[in-house]
Amino acid sequence: MYKSLLLKFPWLYELVQSVRDVISHRSCLKNGSFAQHGEDVEIMRLLNESNAKGCYVDIGCNHPFKINNTYLLYLNGWRGLCVDPLPRFTDLYEKWRPEDLFECVGIGEQSGEMTLFEFESDVLSTLDKDLSDQYQRSGYKFRRKVQTKIKTIDSILEAKGLAAPISLLSVDIEGHELSALKSINLEKWKPVYICLEALTADGKRNEESIIYLCNNGYRIASDLGLNLLFCRV
Repeated sequence: MYKSLLLKFPWLYELVQSVRDVISHRSCLKNGSFAQHGEDVEIMRLLNESNAKGCYVDIGCNHPFKINNTYLLYLNGWRGLCVDPLPRFTDLYEKWRPEDLFECVGIGEQSGEMTLFEFESDVLSTLDKDLSDQYQRSGYKFRRKVQTKIKTIDSILEAKGLAAPISLLSVDIEGHELSALKSINLEKWKPVYICLEALTADGKRNEESIIYLCNNGYRIASDLGLNLLFCRV
C-alpha cells in the first residue's frame, strides 16, 4: 500500500528510495554481504582461490547493491557488465557502480522485443507470463506490463568488447534463465563460475537450467539455498 502510493509520485518515490539506499548500504557494509543469503561472500572466496581475473557478467542484476551477487566483487576490485530491463536502474548504476558497464535490456535466445511483467517488488519482474500469473495468484502486487528490447548475452559481450574467460556469470531473471543460458556461447566465453537462481518465488525448482549446465561442461560446486553455484569442469 505504501509503495503503491509513492509510485504515483515518481519524484517522491525516488527521493525516499535514495534515503533508504544510503541506510541499506551502511547496513550491508557492516554485515559484510550484499547478497540475499551471503552468496557473494562464497563467490568471492572461490574466485580468489581459483585466481580468477576476468570480468563478471550479472544478468538480471536489479538494484546495484541490494540483494546483489556482484557488488561485493565490485568493492574488491572486480569490474564487469550488469544487465537489467528496468530503466530506473540506469541512473543508480551510474551513481553506485560508475566503473561497471550497464545495459538496460532483457535477455533471450533471439534479439527483438518481449513483454516485461513488472511487479512492485522489482526482483519479481519477469518475461515469463505463466510465472507472472502465478505470482499474481500468490498475492504479489502487479504493477504493469511493458514492451522491452531483448538481446542475447553473446551480442552484448561482443558489442562491449569484453574478453574471455569470464570469472562469474550470474543469472537471475525469474523463470527465464534457460533462455539466457542458451544465448551465450559457453565454450567461447568459458565462465569459471555460474551462479544460477535455482528456486523462483513460487518455490519452483529450475531443473531445466540445472540439467542444461550439467550437460554443457559444468558441475554444482556449492548449494547456496535459492542459488546454485556451478564451476567449469
